[in-house]
Amino acid sequence: QAEAQAREAQIETALERVRSRSMGMQKSEELKEVIQVVYEQFVHLNILIEHTGFIIDYKERDDMHIWLADRHEVPSEVTIPYFDCAHWNSFNEAKEKGIDFFANHLTFEEKNRFYQDLFKLIPGVPVETLEYYFSCPGLAISTVLLENVGLYIENFSGIPYSDEENATLMRFGKVFQQTYTRFLDLQKAEAQTREAKIEAALEKIRSRTMGMQQSEELGDVATVLFKELNQLVENLWTCGFVLCEKDRAEDEWWLSTREGFIPAFYLPNTGDVTHANIYKGWEKGESYHTEQLEGQALQEHYDWLNNIPVSKKIFDEMLAAGLSLPTWQKLHCAYFSYGYLVMITQVPCPEEQIFKRFAQVFDQTYTRFLDLKKAEAQAREAKIEVALERVRARALAMQEPEELKEVAQVLRTEMGLLGVEELETCSIYINDEATNKTECWYALKDLRVEEKKLVSDHFPLNLNDTWVGREMTKFYRSGTKQVSIIMQGANRKEWINYCEEKSVPFRGYYGEVIPDRTYHLYKFSHGAIGAASAGDISAESWKLLSRAASVFSLAYSRFKDLTQARTDLIRLKEEKKRAEDALTELQVTQKQLIQSEKMASLGELTAGIAHEIQNPLNFVNNFSEVSTELIDELKVERQKIEGERDKQLEEDLLNDIYQNLEKINHHGKRAGDIVKGMLQHSRISTGVKEPTDINKLADEYLRLAYHGLRAKDKSFNAIMKTDFDETIGNINIISQDIGRVILNLITNAFYAAPLPPEGGFKNPDYRHKPTIWIKTLKNPPSGGRGAEVLVSVKDNGPGITQKILVKIFQPFFTTKPTGQGTGLGLSLSYDIV
Repeated sequence: QAEAQAREAQIETALERVRSRSMGMQKSEELKEVIQVVYEQFVHLNILIEHTGFIIDYKERDDMHIWLADRHEVPSEVTIPYFDCAHWNSFNEAKEKGIDFFANHLTFEEKNRFYQDLFKLIPGVPVETLEYYFSCPGLAISTVLLENVGLYIENFSGIPYSDEENATLMRFGKVFQQTYTRFLDLQKAEAQTREAKIEAALEKIRSRTMGMQQSEELGDVATVLFKELNQLVENLWTCGFVLCEKDRAEDEWWLSTREGFIPAFYLPNTGDVTHANIYKGWEKGESYHTEQLEGQALQEHYDWLNNIPVSKKIFDEMLAAGLSLPTWQKLHCAYFSYGYLVMITQVPCPEEQIFKRFAQVFDQTYTRFLDLKKAEAQAREAKIEVALERVRARALAMQEPEELKEVAQVLRTEMGLLGVEELETCSIYINDEATNKTECWYALKDLRVEEKKLVSDHFPLNLNDTWVGREMTKFYRSGTKQVSIIMQGANRKEWINYCEEKSVPFRGYYGEVIPDRTYHLYKFSHGAIGAASAGDISAESWKLLSRAASVFSLAYSRFKDLTQARTDLIRLKEEKKRAEDALTELQVTQKQLIQSEKMASLGELTAGIAHEIQNPLNFVNNFSEVSTELIDELKVERQKIEGERDKQLEEDLLNDIYQNLEKINHHGKRAGDIVKGMLQHSRISTGVKEPTDINKLADEYLRLAYHGLRAKDKSFNAIMKTDFDETIGNINIISQDIGRVILNLITNAFYAAPLPPEGGFKNPDYRHKPTIWIKTLKNPPSGGRGAEVLVSVKDNGPGITQKILVKIFQPFFTTKPTGQGTGLGLSLSYDIV
């Protein structure tokens, strides 16, 4: 009993040590230390043990993720994929049955077969340890299966654990379940803390992104990116972002290290397996890609980089600063729309999700960068346009050629403000090819005075007198638009001395030492614009020169035209006066002709109008006579005595009289409308559009024109067919103008319809039936235009030849015999439309 009590106290003390260490855990990674305490307590309790460990989440996993403690140099944490063996299959059966304890015993041969398969999946175990494992007599394993973790012990004696030892293991299991619960709580808290750190880092990048005022601040964002990632990821060697473009053979790299930001540079995405694979991943739209390099592959990668001048320079500077190149590295690439984030670590790094989140944030960063760049380009373009407009305005304001030196001053000022590198002078050269003479207008900043003000002058020169001048002549005669003439040594001195002789303000500008310069010239229509600088100028500066040349070419051409025009001004005024008089006379004649044409067409309509008026007048007369008879009947009825009068008859007679009066009123208004239309046709248009029924208007003029022609020629006859679109409704038009157009078209159709085809009727028995068609149609909106109404008039006459079709709208052109047409109908219709 005393021994049992002592043993119980010993076990309870061991369990308390495990509890105490479990409660003392501050980080989840300290669970490894707890399992080490468990191992030590089993040893202290004299339980034969080679290993002890726990299996994490064994119910949900097919593999085994084990943390173990022993006295040998084996991994303290290992994941073993499932493989087919008797021991593992027995464990899975126990797991499926839901039992809380599992024990197994392997003989020497069974144990060795198990370890042969196992150690294929666990590389790196020392040879001495393997020899020891394979030499042991057997393997005994006991495992307590808890809620979400399994605790096991094992020995190599080949003797299974006793019931008492297994009971002790069960008690350790219950304590370890509490340990594992605390481990999960710590792990959750650490994940929340980690998430807070990640979100804070992302927010700092977002904040710096939104704080960008200029696109060049993108480098600052790269520095913040590296700083934040370096705090989250261990052994981060460098990181940054790479910008890609479809079908571009190189990518733009922006990197940061602990030493600071590396200026942006370009690297090919071909010629190196690593960079080619990364670029292909972006091109395919992948979200994440890694490249692990070591040994020969890493050496070949750095050999390739050292053959590229820009990257070799970066590595040389890094090595000079005391940094060393890694012997093992992994490139983590998290893709976004315009490229990818690249993180280079010197040890394995399981931070894929963090990198992906940073890539998503950086996608927003680069979008803002593009917006800023676009805004800067627009601002730059606006600044350039303002500068060119100042040059253009001053050039167009010239009254005398000598004012070109003031234009040169404006040009020099504006080009300097736009940042043309090291600009010293701006010159304008005008070449007169007819006289082979050249004149120069120049402006330069006088460095001899404190204010450094601009001085300018104008002088003639002979380009054949100097080497520089002869080079200019070659340029003018060449087909090129631009040239850079390098002025050095004697040639430079010759040119400066020549210019000093020609221009007083230029004398003594350089003093005794005349520096070498490069003259950049760009052609325009009458010469060239030149800018002198200490060396080459950028492509953007060349573009500015070309745009300035274009502006000046236009301005100078206009100035020359105005100068030439001044000599002809008086003659032009006289010609203008004669032209205005002739125009006034022509306009008067045209108005007379138009009125004559209107009156002529009015005369043609008179018979038709009379016919049209006759119908409503007949109705008026008829209903008047009937109404008179009805009134007489009413009088007779009312003369009867009160008892004999028929009240219903009186009421019916009054109703009939009322209806007759309404019909008289209706047909009277109809006659009035016809007269009103005739008056509108005869008077000058007011130009006011009014809602008009186009179908009614077309039908009215069709009948008027027909009856008018019938009045002149009783033998005239034609078939009239109408096809009116009733969905049109009223449209806003000047009815008298559109009525004239329709009348002219119908009149022409009535004239043409009875005519035989060209060559006459081949069949003498054929009876030609003159027919005209008039149609209206509403077309829906299309091509950016609104709805429109089409009015078409067609006849079955002989038509018109292609030869004279182009002339039909010309005033006074007619195909009718002399005296039958004025040739103004279609011309006036064209003007109205």
